[in-house]
This record gives sequence, structure tokens and C-alpha cells, in this order.
Amino acid sequence: MTQTPERSRRDVLKPLGPDSMTWQDFGSWRFNLMLPQAFVLQVAHPIVDAGVGEHSVYKTDPWGRAKRSTALLWPIVYARPQKAIEMGVKLYDLHRSIKGVDKHGKKYFSLDPEAYSWVHITGYDATIRMHEMLGKSPTTEERTVMFNEWRQLGLLMGIREQDLPVNESEYWAYFNGMIENKLEMGEVASDLLAHNHYLEIPKPPVDWLPDTAWKMIRAVVGRFLRFNLRATLPHQFREKFDIPWSKGDERRFRLWCRFYRVMYGLTPKKMRLIPMARKAFEDAKKHPEAYRMSASAR
Repeated sequence: MTQTPERSRRDVLKPLGPDSMTWQDFGSWRFNLMLPQAFVLQVAHPIVDAGVGEHSVYKTDPWGRAKRSTALLWPIVYARPQKAIEMGVKLYDLHRSIKGVDKHGKKYFSLDPEAYSWVHITGYDATIRMHEMLGKSPTTEERTVMFNEWRQLGLLMGIREQDLPVNESEYWAYFNGMIENKLEMGEVASDLLAHNHYLEIPKPPVDWLPDTAWKMIRAVVGRFLRFNLRATLPHQFREKFDIPWSKGDERRFRLWCRFYRVMYGLTPKKMRLIPMARKAFEDAKKHPEAYRMSASAR
């Protein structure tokens, strides 16, 4: 399939509200620790690899890319209902222009249903494992809520309902099947997993940070990010592509997770969220009537 239906075909859109679990998770700092591995899984899809490799500036301008991605995707969650719907339409429409021919001479289109939905599909796995590794495992009831909200968010992003698993059992069968049968170690994934990738990140575009200080920070933080990326990848992905991971690595990561859980518990709830999420919660508290739309079908 190479063509998706217009958004107008979807008759019900339900933006998520401040009472959702997604609002607690999507903008949390700990979710950012899961994003690098999700990006690797996403670009391991051949179509996503081709699109990102040709159209993205993840290597030359990683800070700008991160800022633009946050400004585009996060408001689909952290915005008043109508704005959330508008941002979902904008995200979908922006992908219309991402098309071309890959290195094998095969045409690709970012709105290919499998590729476009796969990017979102990696998010549920990232959320569940974030809780399991850096918090506490969600209950059966919580998982049901989280899964339904994940589907809800997918529809807002323009994914067709038939391209989203209907339950967790179907989800994990599809997720594991994609890793086993579809994903490849393409150029972008190889670059992200390269030994020196995080050690070559350019300095953030700020004047107050001296070059020498950035190099010192990068030497330490870069090694941690490289370790965190390998640690948070699904074990079946590591095994398929022979990504090194020893028992010692696993012990060190578990120690880090214990330390993080303690620090997370000591952090005020407000400070666990990125600024955009904090502002959205504050807006919802001041103007609860503006978010009532998210509690019922439109």
C-alpha cells in the first residue's frame, strides 16, 4: 500500500486530556531516555530509513531537529482539543512531501501505511518498558487505559484504524514480527548505533556554553547516552543485529535504574515534566472548561 485516506474519512477524533495517563508519560523527562531507542527502531524500517536519510538533518542539526519535532508532535498531546486535532492534521500533511527513490532504486513514501504507523507503534513499547525499567510495572487495568490512549493518539496523527492493533496481544505479535521479519540495519540505524555517534554531537546553539566545557560534558554524557541506547533497545532487536550487551552491562543498567527510581521519587511531580507539559497542565488547571471536549466523542 502506498496511499492513505484523507483525514476527513475518520469520523471520530478524541484528543487526550489532562486526566489521561499519556499526559503524565509523554512529556516526562524519563520518556526522553526511551526516545533514542525508539528512533533506532523506527529508522530500521526501510522506508523510514530512506526518508530520514534523505530529508532529515539529525546529524548536522540534531538540536534544531529535536526542537522542531517537539514543537510539531508534542502539541498533539499537550494542547486544547481543537489545537490538538489541528496539529495532528499538520503532522500528517507535512509527511506528504517526504517521498523519493531509495538507494536500491525503489520508490518510497512516508505515508505508506505500514511505515507511518510503525513510527507510532514503537511508542507503546517504549512507554511500557519505561515504566518497567524506570518506575513500576503498570497494572492490567493501567495497561488497558494506556493502550486505548495510544490508539487514540494514533488516530489523531492520521493513522487509519485498521493499521493499529486492536489489543495488546495483537500489538506484541505485530511488534515482534516486525523486528524479526521486516526491520533492517540500514545506514541511519547503523549511524545512530555507531561507537562515536554521541561523542560527535555538535554544541547546542547557545552563547553561554564554552566549547571546552561542551567537550567535557559531551565526553561524559555521550558515553552515558550510548550505553542507555543499547540498554533500552528491545532484547530481540539486540540479538537480531548482534548489538553487544553483556551480563556486566545488564547489572550496571539495573543499578542505574534503581538509582533513577529513587531520584525520580524524590523529584517534585511538576519537575518530572518538560516545560511544554508543565505549561499544559497549568493551562488545564486554570481553564478546565477548555478541555472538556477531550472527555467525550466529537
